[in-house]
Amino acid sequence: MNILDELNQISILQVAEDLGLEVQRHRMKCPFHEDDTPSLVLYPHTNSFYCFGCAKTGNSITLYSEIKNLDIKTTINDMAKDYITGFQQYNNNRKKPLPKINVLNTPEIRNFPAKDKPTAEIHSQIYEAFRDFCLQQKTNDLSRTALDYLQHRGFTEKTIKDFRIFAIKDYTEVTWYLKQRFSYIDLQESGLYNVKNNLIFYSHSLVIPYYRDGRIVYLQGRVIGKPPEGTNRYCFLNNQPLTLFNMDSLLKVRSGERVYVTEGAFDCMRLVQEGKTAVSLGTANIFKKEWAKLFQRVNVVFYLDNDVAGHKAADELEKIFTHFNISCTRKNLPDEYKDVNDYYTAKLGSNEQLGLF
Repeated sequence: MNILDELNQISILQVAEDLGLEVQRHRMKCPFHEDDTPSLVLYPHTNSFYCFGCAKTGNSITLYSEIKNLDIKTTINDMAKDYITGFQQYNNNRKKPLPKINVLNTPEIRNFPAKDKPTAEIHSQIYEAFRDFCLQQKTNDLSRTALDYLQHRGFTEKTIKDFRIFAIKDYTEVTWYLKQRFSYIDLQESGLYNVKNNLIFYSHSLVIPYYRDGRIVYLQGRVIGKPPEGTNRYCFLNNQPLTLFNMDSLLKVRSGERVYVTEGAFDCMRLVQEGKTAVSLGTANIFKKEWAKLFQRVNVVFYLDNDVAGHKAADELEKIFTHFNISCTRKNLPDEYKDVNDYYTAKLGSNEQLGLF
């Protein structure tokens, strides 16, 4: 068993007590925001926590790190000294690395080898560990810039939390953590790492998770603001099939309800924020015919980008949906707007202009 696995087994209730936090019936006032009533819940069976006030989440390592204001490497060393008998402190001067894990070894799948676990499950484990670690990183200038950018695009705090958009606050720290927890093969096969064993979201530090049945099945990175020359706005996982964004919403719609299909995830998020049901293709260039059956009960409205690729995609989609006898129409943007989110932001203003933050 490696150091991270041993630390993940330490009772979060014990860690909270040792940190001097007042816990009553697995609840406490959240130390990460002003909290009048206990809104942070500790889950002993998974050694994790979640705050229903500020959406802060993590495990016992996160809690220790945040309360003591330590970076992840120092946290692991200090916790190991406190809780693991006979631990030899990591010597930073000699730059001796912590033991690497050669197979996926998370608590949920520890009872059998990674190779016996379904590939999709392994990938979801990696994506969710990536998300959870990014969420537990300390707020810095980059994360504040990311939040300002989302606010400027017109998204409310609720929308950001509901879609669980997150930022990579420290690229080096995240890369180090994932390499300690997962094998290089699994990281590469998940599409999150390239053949040089580097995290692909180097320039794309704003990350959009795609969920299915509550599990992350895909990730999309975005540059914060305008991308530098030679860099695309979006970065998709390597060699992983794209899926629909916000697909789970199709399971909740009533027969005959209107569902909007957008090109980008941000467009989908904005329509949902305005009270509509929407899904996103992720890109105008991909639509799998098997997806069409997901729309058989609803009235589809194509609301794609106002450019050549968007118009061409709408033409093709209308043919596919008509072939499957699915009710569909098209909604066009005014000429001066590029996409749905730009239109709504211009029409309603950014949250900064509206004073929502």
